[in-house]
Amino acid sequence: MKSVLAVADGGPALEATVVAAGYLGGLVKGQVDVLHVRDSLSLVGNLAAAAMAEGAAALIIEDSQGAVAERAARARKVFDELAATLPQARFIERDGNEADVVVAQGRVSDVVVVGRPGVDERKPEPAYVSAAIYESARPVMIVPPTWQPGGFERALVAWNGSAQAARALGYAIPILQRVPNVTVLTVGAADDRAPADPVLRYLDRHGIKATPAAFDAGSGSARARGRALLQHVASVGANLMVMGAYGEGGMLKFLGLGGATAKIITACKVPVLMAR
Repeated sequence: MKSVLAVADGGPALEATVVAAGYLGGLVKGQVDVLHVRDSLSLVGNLAAAAMAEGAAALIIEDSQGAVAERAARARKVFDELAATLPQARFIERDGNEADVVVAQGRVSDVVVVGRPGVDERKPEPAYVSAAIYESARPVMIVPPTWQPGGFERALVAWNGSAQAARALGYAIPILQRVPNVTVLTVGAADDRAPADPVLRYLDRHGIKATPAAFDAGSGSARARGRALLQHVASVGANLMVMGAYGEGGMLKFLGLGGATAKIITACKVPVLMAR
């Protein structure tokens, strides 16, 4: 894990995203690329369509162009302020479709770091987040907007034996090797839960000593299970979560993600490393 890509979209989570990417890059002795994409359409969306129907197209276009310039300037400013703390960092600015550019750049990176969606009034559901998860073929770390580096001292790995969980676990190895306390939380119905021992043995071979725990998913909605997982994050004092990403693009309204995945993404108070 030598190439860390931070998506600096100029929104409220901008600084936390860049700081987290820098922390992660330093942790794994990697390099950081800070990417900003000038994409006026990503700021317009449904609002523009509605306004155009009312004859306000010119005003919306002017407003979006001003917002694009403002967010680009803010992204560059934050990068310049933090550059000295970022390992071998460079700033990349592109024009075009934000989701497409993030996917293309993500595919030649080891991990993509994005701010948590839902906190930006101009872009509450940024398309690049789901695109990075589903299309970049790389792990994605979602960072809360107020996150500050205090060290990854405890990590919680959510394990259900799925392909997605396996990919997330594999991608997380270089990070988990630097985390003093790791908990493997096996998730599923009590009578059909993936065993923890194979995961513990796998981690041990990579020099990672982990502690098992279990979570009975039982009944209830996917979002309820997501809330329960978040309670486990808090109960073990984890400051990093590792999990698979579930659901299909476009299946659900929010980001097209599975209910539990969406709940984790939008409510987790610590960074979440996930893979599809």
